[in-house]
Amino acid sequence: MLGIFDTRKVDDFAKSLAQDFARRFPPANEGRTDKGVTSQYSVVSEAIYGRAIRFHQENRLGLYRKAKLGNTFRWQLKEIGYTDGFIEKLTRGMVVRLAQNKK
Repeated sequence: MLGIFDTRKVDDFAKSLAQDFARRFPPANEGRTDKGVTSQYSVVSEAIYGRAIRFHQENRLGLYRKAKLGNTFRWQLKEIGYTDGFIEKLTRGMVVRLAQNKK
């Protein structure tokens, strides 16, 4: 029963997801609006969302763990150096896709 509150695996995954995003789309790029960077953001963010959905499907995340994934991801991005508005946009995109995925 207490296993449902063990979120170490979710925390580790969320941190690695944020670090992977930062490696592929550094904080220095977030303010740029040229076509190449916006295209890069789309590709990288969709890849991150896809990984999160696969993790959800493989680990059967409930509401609590989905929220934990989103919060840990958000705080890791903040620690890396992204701005609050950017973090909100990226995290919301991930959480919405997780909520829409019912498998």
